[in-house]
Amino acid sequence: MRTKTLIITITCGVLALGGVVYAVQARAGDDSPAAQPAAAKVATAEVVRTDLSDYWAESGTVGYRKQRTLRGVAPGVLTWLPRPGSTIARGDILYRSGDRPVILFYGPSPMFRDIDVVGMVGRDVRVLADNLRALGYRIGSQPAPGTRVTVQGGPAPTATGQGANGDANKPDSTPTASGTGAYQTVVTSQDAVFTRSLRDAVKRWQAAKGVRPATGTVTLGDVLVLPGAVRVGAASAQLGDDATGNLMAISDQTKAVSVEIDASRADDLRAGQKVQITLPDSSHTSGTINSVSSNVQAGPSDGDDPGPEGPKVQVVVAVDNASAIQNISSASVEVRFTGTTAHDVLAVPVGALLALSSGGYGVQLSDGALTAVKVGLFADGMVQISGTGITAGTRVVTTS
Repeated sequence: MRTKTLIITITCGVLALGGVVYAVQARAGDDSPAAQPAAAKVATAEVVRTDLSDYWAESGTVGYRKQRTLRGVAPGVLTWLPRPGSTIARGDILYRSGDRPVILFYGPSPMFRDIDVVGMVGRDVRVLADNLRALGYRIGSQPAPGTRVTVQGGPAPTATGQGANGDANKPDSTPTASGTGAYQTVVTSQDAVFTRSLRDAVKRWQAAKGVRPATGTVTLGDVLVLPGAVRVGAASAQLGDDATGNLMAISDQTKAVSVEIDASRADDLRAGQKVQITLPDSSHTSGTINSVSSNVQAGPSDGDDPGPEGPKVQVVVAVDNASAIQNISSASVEVRFTGTTAHDVLAVPVGALLALSSGGYGVQLSDGALTAVKVGLFADGMVQISGTGITAGTRVVTTS
């Protein structure tokens, strides 16, 4: 028994000693320094001097510009209409009435009478002469402004400003002594004279367009005058209808974005201002305000309830890059208008602002100092600030 006890005792002692030796060796071998906590990374941003603008957005619609309804001029039976989507330019046929073509001319004023007597003077004769010349017809020379000419076939203009032929009143128009109904008048810069050469050009033009008989007389309704080429929309009439009613929708060839805005914002916008447009595919393009309507439209109402929406005005925006909406026939887009602009101000990211316990805002400088600031305009994630020690280039702490 004593031998067993001695062995156990010695064994336990050796194990204890080994544990001590291991502990000492382990402590002696770990000579690396104690781990230190990592320094916190702080994001900073530079105070910049810039222009800031806030924005507001409205929904707009892509469509063709200046959409309106075309009405016929002279009585007759409608016998032909152009295909929707087609373009009608100067000299093209707009429609047929009694199978007689009605031709598009460009000009500032409509035709208002038959042009059938050599010597007739007026703005409508100028429209006729200008368009035939533009179509390549030789119309001969025209009397210079200030020339006195004799107009046959009607009395002198009355004091109301219109003679029997519809001529504009000329202050010095005087009847001739022959008593045949002729009178003399002075050609102005806005007039042209229906000369024999111009009548001959009309005959050639009528023959080319299939007008029978080609008499050289332009009857009211033969020509319809518009500012330029038009795109044909949906028909409003059917063949066989009276040609004096609504015939078809027409518009300009160019597309634009129409936006209805609150009338209270109209004074903030003007023609020429730039806007940003977000297209249906989320791409962006720029635009320019073409017009701000002065016609205020009442907002939608339900009986006596005026509804939540107030009066509206229409804004037309031209797209700077026309190809951006070339394949869009009709779609909603977002138009972003510029509101208030602050020029040449100091600004930082909004994330740099700190709410102070005493009220107001402050920013923390990169050296740790806290300084109060006065805030101004907020725009595009930036905020206008000013305060002691805040200059362009100062670095401030901000959110990462």
